Amino acid sequence: MGRHALPAADDGLHAPTPSTAAPVAPPARPRGRRSAAGPVVARSTFVEHQKPARVVSLAPARPSEPVARAAAGAAFVSRTGVLRAERALDPRHVRRAANAKRAAILLAPALAFTSALTLSMPANAATPEVTAAPTTTTTSQHLQTYTVAHDVEIPITSTDGMTTTSVVSYPTLVTRFGVTTAQAEATISAALSAGGDRATILQTALQYLGDPYVEGGASHAGIDCSGLTMVAYQAVGIQLAHYVPTQDAAATTIPDSEAKPGDMVVYDNEDHVGLYLGDGLVLQAPHPGEVVDIVPMYSAAHHFARLLPAGS
Repeated sequence: MGRHALPAADDGLHAPTPSTAAPVAPPARPRGRRSAAGPVVARSTFVEHQKPARVVSLAPARPSEPVARAAAGAAFVSRTGVLRAERALDPRHVRRAANAKRAAILLAPALAFTSALTLSMPANAATPEVTAAPTTTTTSQHLQTYTVAHDVEIPITSTDGMTTTSVVSYPTLVTRFGVTTAQAEATISAALSAGGDRATILQTALQYLGDPYVEGGASHAGIDCSGLTMVAYQAVGIQLAHYVPTQDAAATTIPDSEAKPGDMVVYDNEDHVGLYLGDGLVLQAPHPGEVVDIVPMYSAAHHFARLLPAGS
C-alpha cells in the first residue's frame, strides 16, 4: 500500500480520483536548549547581541633585523658580537679588565722569580769555603749530577814519568754526568804532562772552568762553546773565527781512534763544539744557565776535528 490511502468509491462506477492536495509538512521543530528534565522546549524569546563583531586587522609582516640590514647593505652582526661590543663600552667591564691586567703585571715578576729559584741553582751555591784539603760536593739538578771541587791541585810530571816539575791549581773543578773529581784530575794530569801545544791549549781552556756561559762571550765574565776553543787555540798562535761551522771548516776531520787531547769535538749539526781531554772526557761551555765543565763524550752524532799539525 502506498504512502497515501485512496477513498472508497460510492457505487463502483466512478474511478478513483487521486488526491490533489499537497502534503502538509510537519511543523518546524523549534530550536532551543534541551531541558534537563523534559523534552525539547522552544525558547519564547530571542535576544540579539547588540555589540558589533570585533574586526582584527593584521599588520604586514616586517622583515627580521638581519634581513633588513642585509637588504640595506649593512654588515651582519651576530648577537654575540653585539653583546661583546656593548660589554666593551661598559665602564664596569673596562674597569675590571684594567684591574686584571694590572694584577697580571704585578704577579708576573713574582712568578718568574719563583721559577728562577726552583730551576736555577748554582752548582757551587752550597759549597763551603775550604782552605786545607780539596773538598768535593755533589748536588742534583734536572737529573744531572754536578761534582764541584775547590782548590784543586793537579800535578804535572815530566816526560820520564819520575819528576814532578810543576803543579797547576784551579779554584773550581766542575764535572757532570757521573764524571768524578778523581777521574777528571787523572785525565787532566795525563794531558798536561804530555807537554807541547796540546798541553798549552788545554791549560788555557781549563782556566775557564766554572765560568758562566754567555752567548758570544770570550772572557771570564762569560764565554760560549766556540769562544772557549777560540781563546784556547789563540794561545798557540792559531786564530779562529767565533763560529762553530767556520772552526770546523778550518780543521781536518779525523777518525775517533786517532783523537788526541786538544782536538775539537764537533756536533754533526754544527751546533756545539768542545775540547777533547782524553779518556772519553770533553771540556766544554754547555749552554745558557750553566758553567764551563767536564763531561763524558757526547752521545749525539759528532766527529773529531784537528787543527794542529800531525806531529804536534
